[in-house]
Amino acid sequence: MTKQVKELAVSYIGEMFELAAYAFNGEDTPKRRERFRMLAENSWNYGFFDEEDRLTSQVMATPFSIDFYGQEYLMAGIGYVASYPEARGQGGINRIMERILEDCRDRNVTLSYLAPFSYPFYRRYGYEQVFDQIHYQLNSRDVPAPKKTAGKMKRTTFEEAKEAIKDIYGRMPENQRAGLKREDWWYTYKFDQKGNNRYALYYDKEGQTTGYVVYQTVAPVFTIVEWGYLDHEAFRSLARFVSSHSGAFDRFEYACGYSGSSKNYLLDNPFASVTVSPYMMARIVEMQRFLESYPFKTAQASFALHVEADDYAKWNEGIFEIKIEDGIIHVARTEQTILPTIRGNIQHLTQLLLGYRKVEELVFYEKVQVSDTDELIPLLTRLLPQQQPVLNDYF
Repeated sequence: MTKQVKELAVSYIGEMFELAAYAFNGEDTPKRRERFRMLAENSWNYGFFDEEDRLTSQVMATPFSIDFYGQEYLMAGIGYVASYPEARGQGGINRIMERILEDCRDRNVTLSYLAPFSYPFYRRYGYEQVFDQIHYQLNSRDVPAPKKTAGKMKRTTFEEAKEAIKDIYGRMPENQRAGLKREDWWYTYKFDQKGNNRYALYYDKEGQTTGYVVYQTVAPVFTIVEWGYLDHEAFRSLARFVSSHSGAFDRFEYACGYSGSSKNYLLDNPFASVTVSPYMMARIVEMQRFLESYPFKTAQASFALHVEADDYAKWNEGIFEIKIEDGIIHVARTEQTILPTIRGNIQHLTQLLLGYRKVEELVFYEKVQVSDTDELIPLLTRLLPQQQPVLNDYF
């Protein structure tokens, strides 16, 4: 028998869990197995088998929809990349990733995200840093106590809070900057199956739910897992609810997707320790499909984009002419062009098109090149989103 890559049926989930538990030194408990099964049943699972048909390496690709300024794209979230020690360095993960990208293209998947253990390792597959995370740590004495609002807070269960969380999360503008359009199973996986989460909702004076907070109370730390709000009143009431716990905890912590600014300045005493860290990576899987639905910000424009290198998705390499006429986007492959052109590899063009880096910065550091600086840089600044993408999920 020869070594090969297979897409795995559900019958392999037990073997997959055992490989993941061994590779990540994870505890084998019924609860962990149940959570792993839920993710695997909602994913495309791939394994690499040795000559004796034993599973030695694996990767999960979980399909999600993402919201990019009102445009929905299909995205594959890569996770549980694992190999047994004796199989490492034998090319199993390379073979799987090559197969995944090919299958994603066939399944109309446009983007892919992952959480890297090593940024250089995943750059070989065309991924690049696109999301950051901000982490706040605040001593209890510095937690503010906002004034009471006209509405009320109510502690509740996950089942009671679920629909309100879904509604508020989906309506928050920052979650429409390449964030997930979460499905029901993902809410259960993300929140309910963690077991130690608590939930509270804010109801305004009309009785509408306009805010939520998911939190953990494990002394000496009060941890905000996630909060969402639709207006300032909801924000203030959630902050008041959190601050009401200050007498029972030494410090408060909160980590979330970094939107480009810190909220530390809102504190009376801005003494929160604030750390911004690299978070998830992303890549465009199918450039032409991505461009054809891209939320360009002007109705009239013409330029070309040249993908110079994409070793694991060769179909992306080449020149794409983009012409926008009365808001209608036309994208065509061509061998050469007279249009003003921006060129670079798949990683840096992904950063540009998702809004993680501005064109001026990428040009200055020679990550991309433009044929006409005076014309193309102002044009791309008008065309492309200028806000940083935000991701509040992990897989």
